[in-house]
Order: sequence, then C-alpha cells, then structure tokens
Amino acid sequence: MFEIVQHTADVRLCVRAPSIEDLFRDAMRGMFAIMQARAGDEIVSRRIAFDSVDRTALLVDFLSEVLSRAHIDRALFDEVSFESLTATEIAAIVTGRAPARFEQDIKAVTYHEADVRLVDGAWETMLVFDI
Repeated sequence: MFEIVQHTADVRLCVRAPSIEDLFRDAMRGMFAIMQARAGDEIVSRRIAFDSVDRTALLVDFLSEVLSRAHIDRALFDEVSFESLTATEIAAIVTGRAPARFEQDIKAVTYHEADVRLVDGAWETMLVFDI
C-alpha cells in the first residue's frame, strides 16, 4: 500500500507493507504512479544486482536503478522477482512493458526522510522524489 503526498518541489511517498519484498515492490509501483506512466504491450525484463550500506540505502539505490532503467529502456516496470534480498544486497529481475510514456518526470530518488523500519509488524518508510 502506498500514499502519494504532494510537496512544493518534491513528492513524498509513504510506503507500508507486510514484508520487505512488498515494501520494495510497492515503492517501485508508487514511483511509477507519481510519474503517471503508461506503457505499450512489449514485455521488458532487466536483471539488477548490487549492494548498499544498509536497508534504507538499498531501497533508494534500487528505486534509482529502476528509474534509470525506465528512462534508458522507455519502460514501465511494475513487477519485481527477487533472487535475493538481504539488509544490504539485492539481486532481482524487474519486468514491465514498453514503450512507456511518463507524464511527470522524476529527476531523482532522495535519501531525505528515508528510513526503512519495522513498525508494529509492518515495514514502512517515507520517500522523497525530486521532480
């Protein structure tokens, strides 16, 4: 589940999910909801793998990588299959459709306010996107 929260020069996205995998998936889908993405029928899949210093940085880096891939491949990624996901490492296949058109551009995924944490049995974070 995600909620888009408007801000002057940025857009905030509050994400809450029952599992860490769902948090990453919902954050990615929320990012594309902000972009008001629409896509064609061609299926596009890309493998991504990297490590980060902690779970929060991993989520921000994941979204940044997916955003870059979306612009390079002109694709809307709406599904992710995790090969592995730890507190500091990710290996996954993102799948979506192309060609994509984005009504709202996101320039960057920021670390501002990001803090992935487990609260009352659910994973949550706030994300700020520079538009």
